[in-house]
Amino acid sequence: MSRRSTKLVICIEFYAEDCLARGQSNSTVYTKRILLKAFAKWCLSENIRLVTQLDLNSLEDYRRFLSSYRKARDGAPLNLATQRMRLMAVTGFLERLYYFSIIKSDFFAYFKLPKVNRRLPVDVPDEVEMEQVLRQAMTRGKMAVRDRAILEVYYATGVRRTELANLDIKDVDFKHQLVTVRKGKGSLDRRVPIATRALNWVRQYLKELRPSLQSLDSGDALFLGATGKRIRPSKLSDMVSECVQRSGVGKSGSCHLFRHAAATAMLRNGADIRYVQEMLGHLDITSTQIYTRVTVMDLARVYNDTHPAARN
Repeated sequence: MSRRSTKLVICIEFYAEDCLARGQSNSTVYTKRILLKAFAKWCLSENIRLVTQLDLNSLEDYRRFLSSYRKARDGAPLNLATQRMRLMAVTGFLERLYYFSIIKSDFFAYFKLPKVNRRLPVDVPDEVEMEQVLRQAMTRGKMAVRDRAILEVYYATGVRRTELANLDIKDVDFKHQLVTVRKGKGSLDRRVPIATRALNWVRQYLKELRPSLQSLDSGDALFLGATGKRIRPSKLSDMVSECVQRSGVGKSGSCHLFRHAAATAMLRNGADIRYVQEMLGHLDITSTQIYTRVTVMDLARVYNDTHPAARN
């Protein structure tokens, strides 16, 4: 793209290519594209076609648009976290265009993003409930062993959905009981421990099921779908959500529920928060500290049940 081009749609594609060149994952860039295309659609309705037409007032107008927007499906507003994410996509885009001198003003630096309070994870299953969820995988017919291995890896490692889908066979170190997560959030690699039980299920899957699933498209992917290709994140969500619902634990959620359960269980059992941060791949410890608030709630319940002053 010519650096003199200021057409909004062209700049969005330039930005997406730049993000990929800087090592951001395909899924991250895909999300940014979607959010910026939504912004471009709004700009078109405001007769804005060039990035040089944008200013601080434009950003404030877009903020008001997002605040007043109502979903066609149910008439509900966008929650504040979603509004912030959409606005961050725009300011990040403009910041990069300023870096390349495609726009000449850093007006976006004065734009204040909405503050979003971190919400406590709700309905986090305890250890007994997690066992109920894990057992549900064995009711899934031909794919039972694969699905049980997936759930065990989720619970044992606390990895994100995309991180699990991207695992290759070589990323599982059976000897040292470690899993290498490549290009996690922030495009960083990390190694996390994995329990013996989870490894045993992975071994069983690799021996009994993967050979019958694999095809020319399988490559080194650890977990395969029915067509022999690397399992898609959306399929992981569908499978996990079904197991959670059928377990009867009365909780809602899918893949991220396992991440919450793993972190909460470790902290409840005395793990240092820094180790939990490393395991989850949180760049900022404040992302991990939300789980300590869950354990403080546990402490409050125990206090009320056991302390003489509270009982009186």
